[in-house]
Amino acid sequence: MNKKHYTFSERLSIESMLNEGYSIKEIENDIKRSSSNIIKEINKHITLVFPTAFNNYNCCLNHDNCNVKTFECYRVCKNVNYKVCPKLSKSPHVCNGCSTKSGCRFVKRYYKARDAHDNYKINLSDKRKGLHYSEYEHTVLIDILCPLIIKTKSVYHSINAVNEEFNLNFNLKTIYWQIKGNYLPIKSFDLPRLRESKKIKRDKNYKREIEGHTYDIYTNYKINNPNAIETQMDTVEGIKENNASVILTLEIVEINFLFMFKISSQNKNEVIKKLIYFKDIIGQETFDKIVEILLTDNGKEFFILDDIEEISSNVHLFYCHPYSSFEKGSIENNHEFIRRVIPKGVSLKPYSQKELDLLCSHINSLYRASLNGKCPFDLIEKFISMDIINKLGLTKINALDICLIPELLGDKNINNIKKYLDEKDIKKANIKFIKNE
Repeated sequence: MNKKHYTFSERLSIESMLNEGYSIKEIENDIKRSSSNIIKEINKHITLVFPTAFNNYNCCLNHDNCNVKTFECYRVCKNVNYKVCPKLSKSPHVCNGCSTKSGCRFVKRYYKARDAHDNYKINLSDKRKGLHYSEYEHTVLIDILCPLIIKTKSVYHSINAVNEEFNLNFNLKTIYWQIKGNYLPIKSFDLPRLRESKKIKRDKNYKREIEGHTYDIYTNYKINNPNAIETQMDTVEGIKENNASVILTLEIVEINFLFMFKISSQNKNEVIKKLIYFKDIIGQETFDKIVEILLTDNGKEFFILDDIEEISSNVHLFYCHPYSSFEKGSIENNHEFIRRVIPKGVSLKPYSQKELDLLCSHINSLYRASLNGKCPFDLIEKFISMDIINKLGLTKINALDICLIPELLGDKNINNIKKYLDEKDIKKANIKFIKNE
């Protein structure tokens, strides 16, 4: 009974039953729609059939006194006033089932399924075109929401931030549809690219001896310890050269909270130093709690099985299968945000830890659908106090001020990108410089 749109088959049923003289109540029982709803459908899609002008007959009541009368003028006249058949005063108010309609000289009212459905599709298409917003909503949409989408490259975050700040109700699917239909000053290029995965067969067998620390053991440990907190660890690389700087990343999986540390080279000694630094800032007890499960990949810098026990005896270190980054997909998703600001293939040497903290703060302030509309900062105090988070150089950013494009780190970042990437690489990385527009 609560279906919104009529199907063509339902409209055919209505026409057929009207032609056979069934009542509205009988039609209701057949198509499972309410009587009032059926009456609205019929009245909304009435087809008028005028009688012929045989013997100069004119059905308009104003014809005799009209100054603009022509042959069959009643078909086009806006002021036509015709006599209504007395039978139409009774339900269902149409001529479909009338037995005397063949010789009738009244204007006839019919419900025709094909005409009704064609008219419905035209009206539906027209209603869905363009932007149907009030002047205030349109101003917020164009002046605030669209620029925020371009800055954050996150439609979800931008809509939630604007709805919360301005008490509006922009819809995620509608905005995506309007972007796709070119109704907004945003192109698909402005949003994160859709990647086509390259299906390359690779050997996913472990190359190093990690018995007891494989992904399968990790899966079993998670099942047997459902309350254990998981942290994922990885590195973000810049240019491919010896002793190049990289970014060590840690993420508390449950809340997608990210930590970023610059290390001077991609080796296990640097990783251990940063883990010790991280532990000293947050405290041994907190470290043991949030890093009970530590999942990482097979990079040489992460083969620290002997060293990790000296940092904490509570850490259970596990390794994903080779070439299986999807097994630690949570932290990989956060890496996508980093790449929106610092694309792959540029040197990480120019960036200070303070600049990485700024980028990290913006990422952790982004609203996530996976967190029911909250951002990682909203949930971090369940694990680490905000005072300690601030000691790590991280602060929550206002939702409307979040920026995840190269301009976040200033001209230095833009110049660094242009130094290492040509125009083709920049386009491939979906990098767009707003200042240049």
